[in-house]
Amino acid sequence: MSEQPTQKRRPADHSLPTSTWFESLLHDIRHACRGMRRSPGFTAITVMTLAIGIGINAAVFTVARASLFKGFPLVKNGDRIVYLTTNRNAVRYPDFLDWRAQAASFEGIALVRGVFTTLSGDSGAPATYFTTEITTNAFQLLGVTPMLGRDFVASDQEAGAAPVVILRHDIWRSRFGQDPNIIGRTVRLNGVPTTIVGVMPPSFSFAENQSLWIPLVPASAALTRDTFYARYAFGRLAVGATIESARVEMDTIGRRLAATYPRTNGNLVPVVRDFGEFFIGASATAAYAALWGAAGFVLLIACSNVANLLLQRAIGRSRDIAVRIALGASRGRILRQLLVESLLLSGVAGVVGWWIAQAAVRAYTLARGGGVMTDVLSYTLDSRVLTYLAAITIATGLLVGVPATIRLTRSSVNRSLRASGPGFTEGMGGRRLSDVLVTVEVALTLMLLSGAGLMTRSVLAVYSAEVGVNTSNVLTMSMYIPSEQYPDAASRVGFYQRLVTRLESVPGVESVALGTAPPTEAIARSGYELAGADAVEEEARPTVAHLAVSPDYWRTLQARVVSGREFSDLDQASTLPVAIVNQTFAARNWPREDAVGRRLRMHLDGVPQEWLTVVGVASDIVQDDRTRQERKAVVYVPYQQRPSQNMFVFARTRVAPENLAPTFASQVYEMDANLPVPTPMPLALRFDRAYAFERNLLMAFLLFATVALLLAVVGLYATVAHSVSRRIQEIGIRMAVGATTRDIRRLVFRQGALPLGIGLVTGLAASLAVTRVLESVLVRVSPVDPATLVAVSLVMIIPAALGCLLPARHAVRVDPVVALRYD
Repeated sequence: MSEQPTQKRRPADHSLPTSTWFESLLHDIRHACRGMRRSPGFTAITVMTLAIGIGINAAVFTVARASLFKGFPLVKNGDRIVYLTTNRNAVRYPDFLDWRAQAASFEGIALVRGVFTTLSGDSGAPATYFTTEITTNAFQLLGVTPMLGRDFVASDQEAGAAPVVILRHDIWRSRFGQDPNIIGRTVRLNGVPTTIVGVMPPSFSFAENQSLWIPLVPASAALTRDTFYARYAFGRLAVGATIESARVEMDTIGRRLAATYPRTNGNLVPVVRDFGEFFIGASATAAYAALWGAAGFVLLIACSNVANLLLQRAIGRSRDIAVRIALGASRGRILRQLLVESLLLSGVAGVVGWWIAQAAVRAYTLARGGGVMTDVLSYTLDSRVLTYLAAITIATGLLVGVPATIRLTRSSVNRSLRASGPGFTEGMGGRRLSDVLVTVEVALTLMLLSGAGLMTRSVLAVYSAEVGVNTSNVLTMSMYIPSEQYPDAASRVGFYQRLVTRLESVPGVESVALGTAPPTEAIARSGYELAGADAVEEEARPTVAHLAVSPDYWRTLQARVVSGREFSDLDQASTLPVAIVNQTFAARNWPREDAVGRRLRMHLDGVPQEWLTVVGVASDIVQDDRTRQERKAVVYVPYQQRPSQNMFVFARTRVAPENLAPTFASQVYEMDANLPVPTPMPLALRFDRAYAFERNLLMAFLLFATVALLLAVVGLYATVAHSVSRRIQEIGIRMAVGATTRDIRRLVFRQGALPLGIGLVTGLAASLAVTRVLESVLVRVSPVDPATLVAVSLVMIIPAALGCLLPARHAVRVDPVVALRYD
């Protein structure tokens, strides 16, 4: 008898083959798509709710990354570029040379100096451009090369070298018609023949929104340690170096230079900052972190809202799912189907969110107009933004699907099979979970409202603060006269006197004045001493802000000299050195005495100057304080006794100041066609642009808070309305046994009041901690301001109460007879 071959029994394999698993997944996707098509209204609401949250987050990520991390477009590894200045916000050329020679934390350091130049000598009309004088190693450190022509070379920086210039791409396109043969052409910069040697790639601009680059050839005066020559330098961190280690090393170098040159460097401290800190502000990181957090709250609120909607929908499907489980479907299979549905909804929302993000970024770019970085930063939605959007889309899909899956996979099959549709009450488990989601929405919304309320009060405090001048009908114009054309004090004074005379003759002009800085902006500070006071060490000497102004300065700005006299044309270099101090300076130094007739002298870079006799006390004008809150001590000197290359023109007009801007520019051109003249600007507009960042931050907070409030109210309404619809029979029974409309209304309001109340308490407690993130950007308002918290609570309660009112009205209109037959 032949033996039959035996076959080995394979162990049972409970896992599905890959092809079967994939087919099952496709089936779940098709099932989810059919469900979305069957409920277009529900699908549209959930997709748009999630899309708003996802889009806002992607937009904020794009803006924050460009502002804090990416830096300038096209720069290689821009996060490795840091910016070096001093506690005086200026750099001396010899100090720059010492930094470059001694610092090991950098691959190299370059110096940049922003100036205005007039371009002429080509087919176009003379025009003024923002120009960078830059050391010849700068573009190498940035990792960017010209698209046409060549980079600067070391010989371009030598004294006596032939002048050369590199053009920004859009200047080459707009002014030179993208001429491919532009290299080697000669133009005039400030009247000096200059050869074009290169054109930079599109979108590149450094170090701010400069249009031209020329080699930095320091003047002889800049080679001494008595002259601050540039605002900052920049360097690329060496391999292994961090910004913290660079700060430590630069601090050591600063102390070494202070010991070697105590007169000029005794109080000078090197400062190292990253891109966001230097160009946007020390509080930029905190501001963008708060904005990013606000956007995250909006997304969490949207997720809570959609999760609640999916939970309510899932409760209605509980009997169907119980049948499937009873017929053999595993809970894991059901779980996967539910997650596929939520992921598909979030996937569609992610696509829509991408378009919302693009629109939001474009809107931000337009709203940000006026800042020096407006034309520089690249707010592109690149691959990293797309990766971020994809990640939060997937996370959102998982998050919104969790409550429904927990509720359904843990529910009792027998109890679900006994459910009788709409008349079936979903039970305490589903109701509690829904209430938790609403509570989260309310708490997050209140935190957002608190942040928006604090930002609103802060910005209003800035805008409503008294600056000390009347900004209406004042035209400002920044002037820079090169030392090559105006080498001494007499030539500078003569130019400015002629300019003031010409501008005063323009129809519509009331008065014209000069000053070295506009109100609120930073001005130079120096040590000073008072006649008769005890001698102190230079390091312990008090400092004061000072600026040079012309006669009619206070009349033009509609400030006043409260005692003594104003400056006059008789205050010249050959006459007695005089000064006017503001009320804060007088009160600090001569609190119970008349300041007029007193004497003081400045110590510029540690060198004592001539004694100044105080001839007047002026009202306080805010200087060196963007918040407009602090009245700092200021000393004014006649510009004729201390003429500067840089001056601001202030003209009070009888007509709209912007209408006179072209006339002012033409008047300067007629005096000297080679002078650079930036576009004149109304003083009010200058102030407005200075606060563009804070204003846009406020608008973003208000927008996010409004969206969050709408979502929270809708979520609360949906929860209460769904609960009422599921409790029709219960309401009917209550009314049949004698419950009044007031009782029913109270029942419904109690349903919404519980999560609302818990959310308010939780949100207020969290706000006390979270709003402290805004402390660095708030002005004259505490991050735990009680009035703001009470106000935003009312803003939350009133619409939430309205969200409960509609379901309550529906509930009291229930006919008990109809309700008892309702199933």
